[in-house]
Amino acid sequence: MMALGFIQQYRKSAGIGTLASFTIPIAAVVWVAWMAFFVAWYLLGIPFGVS
Repeated sequence: MMALGFIQQYRKSAGIGTLASFTIPIAAVVWVAWMAFFVAWYLLGIPFGVS
């Protein structure tokens, strides 16, 4: 709700759909970046946790 309030300061007609349409692409990019890190860790043989 707080993020929606900030968006509505600049776009009065913004709703939940507008918030989702802004955040889903960002979440997808972050997910792809983290998956690349995990693959790199795995291929380099670095442990994921304390071993």
